[in-house]
Amino acid sequence: MKIAIVGAGITSISTALELARDGHQVTVFEQRNAAAEDASFAPGGWLTPLAAHSLTAPGLGMPLRQLQKNTSLLQASGRLGSPTWRWMRQWKKNEALIHKHGSNPFGAALHAMGQFSDSLRWQHCEDSEALAERKRSTLILLRTPQEASFWSTQIPALKEQGVRCELLNTAQAQELEPGLGQDIAWLHALHFPDGESINPRLWAQHLRLQAQELGVAFHTGMDITRIHHNPVGVEVNGQLHPFEHVVICTGAQRSLLTACGIALPLMSIWGYSVTAPVRDPLHAPRSAIMDWEQQATICRMGQRVRITAGLEMGSTPEAAHHQPTLQRMYHLLNDWFPGGVQLASAQTQIWRGARGYLPDGLPAVGASQHPGIWLNVAHGSHGISLAAGCARALADMLAGHDAAVDMQAFSPLRF
Repeated sequence: MKIAIVGAGITSISTALELARDGHQVTVFEQRNAAAEDASFAPGGWLTPLAAHSLTAPGLGMPLRQLQKNTSLLQASGRLGSPTWRWMRQWKKNEALIHKHGSNPFGAALHAMGQFSDSLRWQHCEDSEALAERKRSTLILLRTPQEASFWSTQIPALKEQGVRCELLNTAQAQELEPGLGQDIAWLHALHFPDGESINPRLWAQHLRLQAQELGVAFHTGMDITRIHHNPVGVEVNGQLHPFEHVVICTGAQRSLLTACGIALPLMSIWGYSVTAPVRDPLHAPRSAIMDWEQQATICRMGQRVRITAGLEMGSTPEAAHHQPTLQRMYHLLNDWFPGGVQLASAQTQIWRGARGYLPDGLPAVGASQHPGIWLNVAHGSHGISLAAGCARALADMLAGHDAAVDMQAFSPLRF
C-alpha cells in the first residue's frame, strides 16, 4: 500500500520502518529541514523504567498535586476554565479514581506497551552501544525518608510486573556510580539493573538510515498545509498528494489534527535539556540517574552528559527560556557529579522542546474517525521508550491484523 507519514521524529521514523518492513511504499513528510529535529533532537535518554518519568501516567510517578506545590518543578498558567486547568482537572480525576479503586489500568497498559517495545527495540541492531550510546543500569536517588517510603510501596507492584529493582544505601549506590558527589544530602537509591538509557537522536538517525535502505522516502522542509480524508492525502505547498493511508505522527502539535476535524485533549508540555562534554570520566556518570525530588534525569551519552528537567504547561515555542529551571539544572549537575562535566564549554548545548500528553498518560495509537487516517501521537516523556512497540502495533492494525498487545486503551477514539 501507498502510505504517507506526517512528522519525522522517533515515532514517525519507527512507524515508517515497520511499515516498510511489511512491504509498503512509505513517504515521510516533515516541516523541518531534517529528521529528528524537533522533540527528538535532544530529549532525555532515560529508556526504562517508565515509572520514573515526570507525569508518567495518573497513579505513577510524582502526583500532579505534588508537582503543582513546587513552582520550580512545574509552571502552569491554569486559570479557572482554561484548557490547561481542564486538562489538569482530568488528570487529577484519573489519579483519584486509581486511588479509590486500587487498580491502575493506565499503568498496566503503559507497562504492557513498554515491555512490547523492549522486546523489539534491539532486534535488528548488532551494536547498540555504538549505534545508540546505550547504557545499562539506572538509579533513582532519594533524598528523604518520605521518598524512600513512597518507593517502598511501589516496589512490590514493579516486581510483580517483572521489573527487577532494589533499594540501596548511599555506599552501595556509589559503588555503581563512583562520581556521585559527597556533599549532597541523600539517603537511598532505587537500583534498576535492567534499566537503560540511550542517545535518542543518534538512535533515531540510525533507524532513519534503516528505513531509507528499505525504500522509505523522506521529504523535509515541507509546508504541510493540511491532511485530507476525502480523498485521503497530504496537502503540501498547496498541492494534494493522494495516498491510501496517512499516519499522523506530529507529537505535541495539534494544528493538523484540528484542521482534519480530530479533537484530542492534547497538552503541550515544554521541558529542557543541557548537554555538556565530560571533563573527567572518573567523576562523570557511568549510566543514568534520576533525582526524584527535583524530577531531573542525568544520562551519560558517550563523551557527553545530558541533564533534563522542567515542566511548562500552557507555554509557546516563542517563550523565553525559564532561567530558574536552567540554573537549577546547572546546580544539580555540579552537585551530583562535581568536576565531571564542562558546563562552561563552547560545546555545551541548551535545548527546549515540547511533548504531547493526554490526560490518561497514554498515547493515541490507531485509526481515527476518518477512514484511512491513523494516529500515533502524544507519547509524553515516553516517545523513545514506546516508539518500537507503538509503531509495530499500528503497522499490524493498518494491515488488518491483531496487535501483539491490547490496543483498546490507546485508541484515539477513547476521548
